[in-house]
Amino acid sequence: MDTGVRSIEELRAFASYLRSLGEHMEGEFEHARAEMYRVNEGWIDRENERFMQEFEQSVELISKIAAHMELYGTFINRKCDKLEEYQAVSM
Repeated sequence: MDTGVRSIEELRAFASYLRSLGEHMEGEFEHARAEMYRVNEGWIDRENERFMQEFEQSVELISKIAAHMELYGTFINRKCDKLEEYQAVSM
């Protein structure tokens, strides 16, 4: 019986990529956040307040997306585990 998956190895590689992507996104935007605070020490006005608030909201959204990349990677790996179990039993 066909499992509907061409390559479990490709799926695992994609899961790994998603986890790596999430980690990379999180790290880069944490660095951007730190840089924002560093350069904004000398820029204190209403426009800066609005910018920093919007930037923080964007970084928070990116953090949520990065967390979802981890969840997707974990989901795909569990699926691969089940597919490998199925293939082992059906052989």
